[in-house]
Amino acid sequence: MVYSLTWLPEVLQKAGLKISEVPDWRTRGRAEMGRVRGVMVHHTVGQRTGNMPSLNLLIRGRPDLNGPLAQLGLGRDGTFYIIAAGKANHAGDGEWRGIKHTGNSNFIGIEAENAGTPDDPWPDAQMDALRRGVAAILQYIGADSTMVCGHKEYAPTRKKDPLWEMAPFRESVAALMAGGVPAAPLIPATDERLRPTIRRGATGAIVQTLQGLLGVNPDGDFGPATEARLRAYQRDQGLVPDGIAGPRTWASIDPGGTAGVGAVGTVVQPAVVASTPVPAPAVAVAASTMPVADDAQHRVTADARFAYGPDGKSFATVHGPGFQVNGETRVDAFVAANPAAGVGVTPSALRCYTGVMGNEGRLEAVNTYDRAFLSFGIMQWTAGPGNGDGELAALLARLQRTDQAVFDECFGRYGLGARAAEGAMTGRLSFDGNDLTTAASKEQLRSKEWTYRFWRAGHNNVVRACEVAHAAGRIGKFIDDPIHNHPLNAWLTSELGIALVLDEHVNAPSHVPGTLDAALGALLVAGSVPADPATWGQAEEDKLVDKYVAQRATTRMTDPVKRSSHLLALSQQGKLSAARHSFV
Repeated sequence: MVYSLTWLPEVLQKAGLKISEVPDWRTRGRAEMGRVRGVMVHHTVGQRTGNMPSLNLLIRGRPDLNGPLAQLGLGRDGTFYIIAAGKANHAGDGEWRGIKHTGNSNFIGIEAENAGTPDDPWPDAQMDALRRGVAAILQYIGADSTMVCGHKEYAPTRKKDPLWEMAPFRESVAALMAGGVPAAPLIPATDERLRPTIRRGATGAIVQTLQGLLGVNPDGDFGPATEARLRAYQRDQGLVPDGIAGPRTWASIDPGGTAGVGAVGTVVQPAVVASTPVPAPAVAVAASTMPVADDAQHRVTADARFAYGPDGKSFATVHGPGFQVNGETRVDAFVAANPAAGVGVTPSALRCYTGVMGNEGRLEAVNTYDRAFLSFGIMQWTAGPGNGDGELAALLARLQRTDQAVFDECFGRYGLGARAAEGAMTGRLSFDGNDLTTAASKEQLRSKEWTYRFWRAGHNNVVRACEVAHAAGRIGKFIDDPIHNHPLNAWLTSELGIALVLDEHVNAPSHVPGTLDAALGALLVAGSVPADPATWGQAEEDKLVDKYVAQRATTRMTDPVKRSSHLLALSQQGKLSAARHSFV
């Protein structure tokens, strides 16, 4: 299950802060959060040396208290470690500003690395990041500076952390919020030898040089494998493990300056979060950096909690009879870096796909635990429940038509086949030439190996482009369905409205347009809206959206209230427009 605090990295990065995402953080938590009302500050009582030596403890917990123990860890260098998107065991019993006994549900916990003694000073970089991070979170949730408290203030008879006074800290946070939480100074664009600061998404000769120094495939594409290896190197060297090669990293990994001006060549940089946004480059779909394929010599393994790829790194969590991984790559970020993949997709449609992705998963997402056996990608295309056909086969058939070599590399080598008519929503999978037409034959798809293979395929840019293209046809399946003598898109014309219908169509396609039809019918019978959508304005569209959301909650969709709340929150944040006629 993906919990609700998935907005944390974006909020912190927009404040100019460094982050490090702990594997599987989106699905980590004791339960779902309640309404987030504030932030609680703790210290770890950890070792006096090292940047974040308490990280594993915060993830796994103690013998007397299960993890996670906070949503965020804060290293001495000012790096925020994103640990959990769900509830954490950090607050216990206490009270602050009318919130009694529900600190774990209503406060985001930040555990800052410190021994918890007067002789362990808090570095300026750590305190500055703490102030900025708290201010950014409070602004995002719509709270003021009074809603940050120390653990010692919430539970004064039990706790003493942090040791410093909270009142001046709140004043500093209030000042930052009044000024809009200005971003911290950015990493310099180049070092003294003119080596550029590069990060995931960059391409060119300088990336090849870095890859050579790291010992990874020098393909010139700064992808996830290069970033992971760079983070590991930075941790080993005591640097900030942010996956960015800036002046300090260059000085460590290449002190002699072999990657000088002559090695730079032409560098294509990705979009970065900064006070002035940098647009993504207009380039064709780039070559892919994929995890190693599994085979008899390179096996996928699993224990009671995680699945591990042939490289020994965890990639999925154990969930019921199968596994789950939410993925890392957002569809909008991929299209921004690879505009060729978004040809024919309007910005409105892309925002709708991105919104639904928050309920389904990212480009590498895989779920092998529910009744559909295996689901993959941004729309979680499934193998189909029971003995039925599924949408996954239609996606894979598209991939075969697009690039047979990529299909063979990802799936064909393992005996998987797919058959679906062009333009069809569903099709049939096969294994070694035998159709998977029964629940028993599909059961093998729950394995750790197939979870890994689909997760690995999600790193291939051709596969990703097929996901985008396949999703693009989805809205067309219902956009002009007749409802009360008019097409659906005559009644609902906002990005929010279309995203809500798309979300239902992905999760329960047989419900569309029936649920919306029932909601509209109730409004018409009550005389709440005119019978001619051509006369509608914003008020009528808002009424239909509200009624539709309520009607969805009565259906057998998966988590209809939570799914609607996610899309409504995006609208409130300005990421999906609720304005009538905004979907174009």
